[in-house]
Amino acid sequence: MGVQKKKLAFEQWMKIAGLAVALLVFAAIYTMPTPVALTLQGKSALAIFGMVFVLWVSQAIPTYASALLAIVMLSITGGWTQKEALAVFGQDVIWLMLAAFVITSGMEKSGVAKRLALFIVSKFGTTAKKALIALGIVNLILSFIVPSTTARAAMLLPICMMILQVYQSIPGESNFGKQLMIQEVHFNNITTSGILTATAGQIMAVGYIKDMTGMDVTWGDWLIASMPIAILTLVCSLVIGQLLFPSEVKTPPASSGKSAKDALGAELKALGKMSGTEIRAIIIFAITVFLWATDGNHLNLFGFQISLVMVAILAALLFYLPYIGVLNWKETKIPWDLMVFSAGAYAAGLALDASGAASFLLNGIFDKFDLQALPQFALFMIVMFIASFSHLVFTSKTVRVVILLPAIILIAQKVGVNPMLLALPASFTICDSITLPPHCKPNLIFYSTGYFTVKDQFVYGMLVLVCKWLLFGVAYFTWFRIIGLV
Repeated sequence: MGVQKKKLAFEQWMKIAGLAVALLVFAAIYTMPTPVALTLQGKSALAIFGMVFVLWVSQAIPTYASALLAIVMLSITGGWTQKEALAVFGQDVIWLMLAAFVITSGMEKSGVAKRLALFIVSKFGTTAKKALIALGIVNLILSFIVPSTTARAAMLLPICMMILQVYQSIPGESNFGKQLMIQEVHFNNITTSGILTATAGQIMAVGYIKDMTGMDVTWGDWLIASMPIAILTLVCSLVIGQLLFPSEVKTPPASSGKSAKDALGAELKALGKMSGTEIRAIIIFAITVFLWATDGNHLNLFGFQISLVMVAILAALLFYLPYIGVLNWKETKIPWDLMVFSAGAYAAGLALDASGAASFLLNGIFDKFDLQALPQFALFMIVMFIASFSHLVFTSKTVRVVILLPAIILIAQKVGVNPMLLALPASFTICDSITLPPHCKPNLIFYSTGYFTVKDQFVYGMLVLVCKWLLFGVAYFTWFRIIGLV
């Protein structure tokens, strides 16, 4: 009881202090003289981002309220135009989230998600730790065949939700729920870093390396260099998750006199044969997965291209159609408060990019160091740190590649270092966007379930990325030397 009171007192103190600090951050940035390299619009966007960042972490006001505050302040201060700020509600990520929850609702109502979750947990996830590892392996396998972090997140969300139902995990209260949902963000993004074709940003990075240095990076080169770091980072994520959020459950709640495995097996058997509703849901989901997995080949297959978002919306449509689907609007579970937060947070991040404030911050960081005077290892570690943590001010992987990779290659050429030594490992950080919900679409999808807070994700993600950064340092003296990168 005493511990609970102390926790509540600390949270109350954080809310009061968070509001004061947020206002001070906004005032300090907004009233400072505008630097030569930064526009007034950029300064306003930076002040608002700093303010809402503090509000998100401290939970001083509800996240959906801070999101609406960001949109209002962007318009009032000139950080972004009203039209652009409100247009974020029409961004593809918002529609993708909406469609993902329709798909999840359809899979849940049909019973397919429960059947699949019970099968996975009864066979491979009879304990909480095994369930986490099993989902990590599924994520790794999917990253080879589905070239989109967002598609994989949308595919795994209904499975994760049902597994948490099996474990009777309550959103916002369950440590196991926090672990599973945040680790899905980590698994999704970090496994992507091990496979060149798992996201378009990495392919773009290899293109920059080829164009600016003449050096080719093959699919196999990328896999050999990056996958060991990705796997070790995921191990760090599992360990840190156990320390930060020790699970309140070891195994799924069992019926009296039965083990968890027997209870789950009996529950799975009790479902009986697949119903027509389940079969229709499986067909819709299979069509969705096929279209996501063949993204990039649609022109050859059909003569036209279907975007990732349109595939999700098509799936939602099929779930709603009479005689084909299994769902109606009233049965759809959409967390509108979290959708509003996602839109506002995305607007704050996009305004940083659009106003040039993100580029200003990045250039300022590079300018602080006398790079030519640094030992090669020190230069390597500084560049890796900036490359990884630059996602804190960039919401787009593509923007990070466009701004970061050419700058890193030019720095390497300027100081006489092999460009591949800096550019290729820096490319392995493109998907390190695991610290805040608006930093990538999978983050928003899993955050919208309500199982973890912004602060939970931020602390967890920062610790994991520090581990990954240290692994880069170890790889510099070991693995990168073995494969000839150093």
